[in-house]
Amino acid sequence: MDVDLNLLRTFLTILDQGSVTAAADELHLTQPTVSHALGRLRRQVGDPLFVRLGSGLVPTARALELEPVVRAALTGLDRALSSTTGFDPTGTARRFRLCLSDVGESSLLGPVVRTLSGEAPRASLEAVPTRIDAVSGWLRRGEVDAAVASVPLDVDGSATILARERYVALLPAGVRAASGVLAGSDLAGLRRAVVAKEAGHRMLDDVVASLGLDDQAVVQVQHFSVLPQLVRTAGLVAFVPAQMADSVAHNWGLSIAELPASSPRYDVRLYWDRTLSDADEARAWFIDLVRRTLTGLTPPPDPFAS
Repeated sequence: MDVDLNLLRTFLTILDQGSVTAAADELHLTQPTVSHALGRLRRQVGDPLFVRLGSGLVPTARALELEPVVRAALTGLDRALSSTTGFDPTGTARRFRLCLSDVGESSLLGPVVRTLSGEAPRASLEAVPTRIDAVSGWLRRGEVDAAVASVPLDVDGSATILARERYVALLPAGVRAASGVLAGSDLAGLRRAVVAKEAGHRMLDDVVASLGLDDQAVVQVQHFSVLPQLVRTAGLVAFVPAQMADSVAHNWGLSIAELPASSPRYDVRLYWDRTLSDADEARAWFIDLVRRTLTGLTPPPDPFAS
């Protein structure tokens, strides 16, 4: 059976996007064109491939069986073609996608955009907000090219870009730790604001546990960028990455206190799917650009470093 490769690419896009409409947007085609392509493939395979569930489509058992075979075949073809054509960053108009938390957007995005503009002036970049439970799947399906995260992701490509980062406490103006270090007993009576785990900083749970605090907080938010305002206006305490703390403390008139030496340290890593990057020179080039732009970043001096 001869199958049009475009039908297979359409099949994978519908599978990844979950709807014909979203697949059409991704492929820059009309919805009737994608529906027609799906109909042709259904007839050739002899299976509906997708069934409607609510407002979206879910794959049939046959579609799930075909997915790894089709994805591997197209990946191999793309790899073979790219090895002969080469990739020229100066001429590409590709839109790359990098997954970042809001802390990453504020501290890491600028250098990446500067490097990208210098090496690929026609390319563009979309910063995708982190949903830590979904990022690994996004990477494996190629929905984002790379991600920066402080928790391990289930993909096979990674590189450390910021080693031994730590959390510090943001305090309202006038509230200070006598020694500059807050112990759990100092924090026990202070009300806290926290960031939801989905933002990508699950290590904060370990910080709270190391201080002997309960996991209750006055308010939970989705973004670190909201915390300085809450600390200033509501008199709360918040834990933020040290790399973020200096600038926001100065801008908002807040104090910073170190947490005890026993509080966890963590690495910030760049993640990608190696199979996809091996098959796509443009993706591999972008990942390398992000890696070499951000590798070597250092957090503020750690008073407890040996």
